Amino acid sequence: MSDKKALNPHQPVLYIDHCRYRENYRREALLLHASLVEALRALHPHVNLQLRINENGPPEEGAFEVAIAATPTASSSDRQQIWTGLRRVPFSSKVPHVDDIITSVCHALNLVRDDDSTMKESHRKIMTNLRRSRNIQYEEEE
Repeated sequence: MSDKKALNPHQPVLYIDHCRYRENYRREALLLHASLVEALRALHPHVNLQLRINENGPPEEGAFEVAIAATPTASSSDRQQIWTGLRRVPFSSKVPHVDDIITSVCHALNLVRDDDSTMKESHRKIMTNLRRSRNIQYEEEE
């Protein structure tokens, strides 16, 4: 992010690199982070997911890439790539939905074991409940 505030060295960081020519990508990056924070908080309350956008300067045109690291790192090789929208077309498919990456994020942060199929089902249930509660809030506001 442009403010470059200090990161907590004991918490994970979500790194999003997005094309600066698409005005909505920054908003999408912030929404994706917020959705992941909410989902992770429901699954693992002790995890505080931090965010860095375009940490290493401007990425390739049309890019929307998501990586994660268990702790802040300056090296791209120390981050685990979760999503790349670089070659995806149309543009609407470049940005992932939180459901598409929540399991990968949990695996990357060692919050779930590979053989734990019940955790995968738990992720699905929690995400479904989060979506339902959001829909109910939107209906009440209207």
